[in-house]
Amino acid sequence: MGIKVHARIFNKTFRPHLDDRSRYEIFYGGAGSGKSMFVAQRLVLRAMKEKGHKFLVVRKVAKTNRHSTFALIMGILRSWKVLGLFKVNKSDMEIGCLNGNQIIFTGLDDVEKLKSIAGITDIWVEEASEITQEDFQQLDLRLRGKTPWPLQITMTFNPVSALSWLKSFFFDVPKDNCIIHKSTYKDNRFLDDEYKKVIEDLKNQDHTYYQIYGLGEWGVLGNLVFHNYV
Repeated sequence: MGIKVHARIFNKTFRPHLDDRSRYEIFYGGAGSGKSMFVAQRLVLRAMKEKGHKFLVVRKVAKTNRHSTFALIMGILRSWKVLGLFKVNKSDMEIGCLNGNQIIFTGLDDVEKLKSIAGITDIWVEEASEITQEDFQQLDLRLRGKTPWPLQITMTFNPVSALSWLKSFFFDVPKDNCIIHKSTYKDNRFLDDEYKKVIEDLKNQDHTYYQIYGLGEWGVLGNLVFHNYV
């Protein structure tokens, strides 16, 4: 498909990763950094321009995709005015591109659907801090579709706990064929001033929250109730 997308729609910090083909990609950091938007935009771009993709978009709980990853990608299709190039099954949260590529949304709680999906070439794990190391390893084993492109798992998350398996598995010991990218709200030129103020006000409200959601640094929340803000 002769699709042209100008580089300026992507935040500068993410542009070097438009063509990254590492087996494992880690995009982590603070709230409002635009990391999930970038991954979703790049997924749509690849779906349109490159044949041979079967994307699996995963969260811990399947239904949480509807108002997060599925809504995000649908919004991109509309804003780019390319919805006509796709066939959308809203009830099953599946999107097919006219060139044969597929985007399938599911959760680790929907075991039967996950088992039934063959030929996966790309996986995006949103809110990866919600899944376990065993969940990740199962996904890694399912990444075995035939494609001219390198197989890839991309994970996006806020670094809510220094005790997370993500830190010990990917950060503490360097892993082959893995890139790690950190971003914060300061990297997102599309973020409005009101939201920036909300993040900056965390300095005076909760040091741990500001460390995680403002600075994108690993924190230890203990028994605090927290939310992920991507």
